[in-house]
Amino acid sequence: MLKTLTRYVSGLVLDNELALQKKAGYRLEFENLPKDWLNGYALVDMTFTWHSYGLPITGLNYFTVGALDGSYTSRYSTGSDLYQAWLGGYIFRSKKPLHWHNDGYLRLAEADQKGWLRRFGAKTPTMDFGKLTDKEEMVISGKKAVLYSWKGITHSDVGTSSHTILTKVMMDGMADMMNTLTPGLHLEGENFIPPGSVRLPYEELLISGYMILVNIDAKTKAVLYVCMVGDNKPDHASMKRLITKHVRLTKV
Repeated sequence: MLKTLTRYVSGLVLDNELALQKKAGYRLEFENLPKDWLNGYALVDMTFTWHSYGLPITGLNYFTVGALDGSYTSRYSTGSDLYQAWLGGYIFRSKKPLHWHNDGYLRLAEADQKGWLRRFGAKTPTMDFGKLTDKEEMVISGKKAVLYSWKGITHSDVGTSSHTILTKVMMDGMADMMNTLTPGLHLEGENFIPPGSVRLPYEELLISGYMILVNIDAKTKAVLYVCMVGDNKPDHASMKRLITKHVRLTKV
């Protein structure tokens, strides 16, 4: 009964997100991802989270995580190169032209990460993504864009309260939406919940990655992102290739 209700609600939520995507006029697509990444994506309305963080914008988050390692995404496998890794991007709009300092765009991800960690039971998550560095200009889908690198710290989403009824319901809904967006995935909510046997204390981690800031127009922007845990000595060339070759901005 609960699963049926969750599927119904997730369908309504997805309809709302697709309507928001249509208003933005653009979407993100993931193409030919390497086999160690899950070949599908989740879509989340970030408006409430960003407003709660003091960002007066509306928009969506497109993201994926590591492929399944048994019954769970490798995001929760401490020995995996994709432990706690993210790949995705935001498309968002403002009522007024945006004139943020470049580091202001990191606040999008910080708000996102804090919201995610709290849903997985981390009550006071540490979150500091540092500053954007190493500017590199490029063109993404015909739009001017700038790629930056960054590094910072975060807590993990694996802890004593990350395996709850709340996370089960949320991840059941996320799996349903991912299956709808990418038919053939056959994902289950439990694929996105840390195993109950894992009791890491929301460990603090060094994390690093890249962001691409895309100027769609004065009021509409896209931010592509990829990050991996620094302790695993991430392959920066691979991360750079992921967001420049495998994530595409397209018109709706």
